[in-house]
Amino acid sequence: MPDTIGGLEREHDQRLVELQSLFELSKTLNSSFNLQTVLNTLLFTPMGRMLIAHGAILLHSEKDQFKIQIVKGLSRDLLGKSISLQNDWDQPVHIDELQDAAGKALLQKHGIRLVSPILSNNKCLGLILLGKKLGDQPFKADELEYLSSMANLAAPAIENSSYIKELQEVNRQLDKKIQELNTLFDIGKELNATLERDKIANTLAYAIMGEMMVQKCLIFLENEQGVCMPQVIKGFRRPNEVALIADADLQECLLACTNAQLAEEVENEQVRQEMQKSGLALLVPMITQDKVKGCILVGGRLNATPFQHEDLEFLATLGNSAMISLENARLLQETIIKERLEEELSIARDIQQGLLPKSPPKVDGYDFAGLNIPSLQVGGDYYDYFKIDENRIALAIGDVSGKGVGASLLMSNLQASLHAMIHAKWSLSEVVFRINNIIHQNTPFDKFITFFLAIVDCKSGEMTYVNAGHNPPYIYHPDGTLKTLEVGGLILGMMPNMPYEQETIKLTKGDWVVSFTDGVSEAMNEDEEEYEEYRIESYIQTAEKRDAAQFTDGLKEDVRRFCGNAPQSDDITMLVFRITG
Repeated sequence: MPDTIGGLEREHDQRLVELQSLFELSKTLNSSFNLQTVLNTLLFTPMGRMLIAHGAILLHSEKDQFKIQIVKGLSRDLLGKSISLQNDWDQPVHIDELQDAAGKALLQKHGIRLVSPILSNNKCLGLILLGKKLGDQPFKADELEYLSSMANLAAPAIENSSYIKELQEVNRQLDKKIQELNTLFDIGKELNATLERDKIANTLAYAIMGEMMVQKCLIFLENEQGVCMPQVIKGFRRPNEVALIADADLQECLLACTNAQLAEEVENEQVRQEMQKSGLALLVPMITQDKVKGCILVGGRLNATPFQHEDLEFLATLGNSAMISLENARLLQETIIKERLEEELSIARDIQQGLLPKSPPKVDGYDFAGLNIPSLQVGGDYYDYFKIDENRIALAIGDVSGKGVGASLLMSNLQASLHAMIHAKWSLSEVVFRINNIIHQNTPFDKFITFFLAIVDCKSGEMTYVNAGHNPPYIYHPDGTLKTLEVGGLILGMMPNMPYEQETIKLTKGDWVVSFTDGVSEAMNEDEEEYEEYRIESYIQTAEKRDAAQFTDGLKEDVRRFCGNAPQSDDITMLVFRITG
């Protein structure tokens, strides 16, 4: 009887000690929100109590997968590795009782003898792994019970610590995002501080090198021809040795990349190999309006730490932001160039208009009028009338192939040549012959001029003309008949030393001479129908015959009514005169 009582007292005392130990352990576990501290306490306490030399704690990561979080007496290479174990038990079990063959073999390899689940609301949070006890003694029932109780007490602390760790990680990520946003804001201010593309690209490169702690950085930008060209080269002693900088095919492949990625993830094998060969670790496209307009290539970090997904995201945002600044700079430069060109064209227009006659000659018995409406700011049509002497007046109309500045320069050449030669004592055909040679000598093969030149003797009423491939002018007689003036030769500038013929016609009172360029006859409406010569003939015959200026204005308005809302496609030029007495 006394032995029985003594045994009960010892068991009672042992229970009190265990309860006190569990109570103290519970206070220790719940006083810390550091997951590592909680796990260390949970592992070291039973190892010290049961004299165990090695053990580990695993936390559940996904179905039947546990990740090693802490080890004692085992290789630290195991940390972070995952083990597959079926966790369908709720009490500590001996390693031999495990059914999962693969997991069992791995644990046995590292000397694990006991596995205890960490449960919370019938959910397995993790596992306590324990090796053999000192002297290889078996685990007692009270030890297993103590281990199970301790694991259950630790479960809330593990959950709380895990939640806090997740919150801390979220806060860390938020802090990093805020820092990145501040960095992007600061860099953005620097990028927008200038509108020079070279400065923007260099500022971007230095910002990337500073933020990413890298030495190598390449920036490629698409030029006006859509070709990807290197804009910034940093960190290479001999840039021409990097194939990406010189190989047009590889550069074209860079614009095909639409996502930021590591070098080893680049799909194009040649680009991937060249990046790795050149020590480039990242490829980041620069996108604006859903189109890749450039890319950033970044070398490895100086401290050799790997790039993370957040780094790619940061660089992609920075690159796209820089691309907006680069596009704004490009658009501004284009606007400046366009405004400068508009200003120069306006000056050229004023000069060209100054070459045209300011007013028709005043001659008794004759009424002259001319009109020129260029389709662009400057054009290639030309008309002129001026006195050669007291009785004779020169009339000219021409159409230079093409439009714009080139045509206007050729028109100026024609005007200068005509004014220089018309006063010489050459026949009209000889004048045109010489002008043709000058035009041929000073223009490329694809440039030419249709030209009509006439001299009217206002005293005798005779008109001598040469038509060098121009739209034949009309002579309208009071009886309603029309005659076309077609005698001449080849258009100017096509071939040298070409002969030209001239014809002399006697004009009488009431006759009209109407000349025009193909901007009149070929003017098109919205249905792409041309005005054509028959409408000009109809207008000449039906128009009210008042003065020459009203005649040209009326023909101009008739052409405009025919064209409707269709844009003017060519210069419109007319030269008209009539015999009034």
